[in-house]
Amino acid sequence: MTRMLVLKCLSDETGDDAGDIVAQGFVDVDDREFVNIVNRLEGYFDCTLWLRSRPGNRFVVADLVERVAAATARRAPEVDRA
Repeated sequence: MTRMLVLKCLSDETGDDAGDIVAQGFVDVDDREFVNIVNRLEGYFDCTLWLRSRPGNRFVVADLVERVAAATARRAPEVDRA
């Protein structure tokens, strides 16, 4: 589900086909798209991704999915194991 939402976000913002993004494995964006994508992802997943301070405007899909998964896992409530 995380991967699908990441791809939807990238595709919706850039206008690129999600299948093309998957095939390429990354998408290059301009400054405005970069900020919009980060804002959307942080809003979708209610997390902070700490992406605005990194150089470059390329989103590598696998890295982005991993970052989102890690950020949301840190926020996940503890599971009651009793």
